[in-house]
Amino acid sequence: MKVLISDKIADSAIDLLKKNNIDFDYNPEISPEELLKAIPNYQALIVRSRTKVTKEVISKGRKLQIIGRVGTGVDNIDLALSKQHKILVVNAPDANSQAVAELTVGLILSLLRHIPRAVSSMREGLWLKKELVGEELAGKTIGILGYGHIGKKVESLLEQFGTKILVVSRKRLDCTLKELFETADIVTIHLALNKETKGYVTKHCIEVMKPTAYLINTSRGEIIDEEALYEALKNKKIAGAALDVFWQEPLPVDSKWRKLDNIILTPHLGASTKEALKKASITVIKDVIQVMQGKKPENQVV
Repeated sequence: MKVLISDKIADSAIDLLKKNNIDFDYNPEISPEELLKAIPNYQALIVRSRTKVTKEVISKGRKLQIIGRVGTGVDNIDLALSKQHKILVVNAPDANSQAVAELTVGLILSLLRHIPRAVSSMREGLWLKKELVGEELAGKTIGILGYGHIGKKVESLLEQFGTKILVVSRKRLDCTLKELFETADIVTIHLALNKETKGYVTKHCIEVMKPTAYLINTSRGEIIDEEALYEALKNKKIAGAALDVFWQEPLPVDSKWRKLDNIILTPHLGASTKEALKKASITVIKDVIQVMQGKKPENQVV
C-alpha cells in the first residue's frame, strides 16, 4: 500500500511510517490540481483541514482504501461518496481537544480583559489603564453548545474559575437552546459541522442574547448565521465575539470582519499546538498501519 500525505504532519508520525517500512510520499504543499493528478497512484491519503477531499478526488482515487484526517472535523471529506466507494475514513477524535479547549478559555479571558487592545495600545505609546476596565470570569454563566471531547474539556477548565455551566447537546440538555442564548454571559460553540448543525445558531439565537454577552466560535464558521452575527456586532447588540473559524478560509484581506472593533479574530489556531499535531498524527498513522495489516482501525468515521 502506498500513502500520500498532503498536509504537514508530525515528524514522529513520519518516523513511524519509516519504522514500519511503509511506502509513502510527503507533499504538504500539494495543490488541488496536483492532487487530482497524483491520487490514482495511492491506496491511502492523509490530510488535515487544508486539503479538500472532494467528489473529484475520490472519483479519481480508484485505488483508495483509506483516508486519514489528522484532527477531529471531517467536513473537508465527502463522507457519503467515501462510503459509497467503500473507502474507510478515520480521524483523531480526542487528539486536539485540549488545545481547542485552552484556546477557547484564552479567547474568553482576552475578551473580558481587553487584552488585544491593551497590547496594541501599548505599542502605540498609550497608557489606557482607566479605559480598559474588564470583567472577571468568576460568577459568569457559560453556555456550552456541543458536549463532545472539546465541550467537556472546556467545561472542566471553566469550572475552575467559579463559573456556572449550561450545556445544550444531544448528550446533555441543561436548558433549551433559546434559554441558553438568553441566559448565558458567554456562549461558546463546540459542534461538529454537518447537515444538522449548519446554520444551527440562527438569527433568533443571536437576537435573544444579552447586550453584555459574548460569543466564541472555535468549531466551524458555517454553524452560525454569518449576517446575523455581523449585524449584532456592528450595531453593538452584543458585547463582542471571538472567532477562530470562518465562513471562508483563509479570511479575505478585505473581509468586513476585520473592520469590527468588538471582535477577536484568530487564523483557525484551535488545533495548532505541537502536542495536538503529534497526538493527531500518530493516532491516524497507527490506524493506517492497522488497515494495512488487515485489522480494524480504532477511529473509523465511515
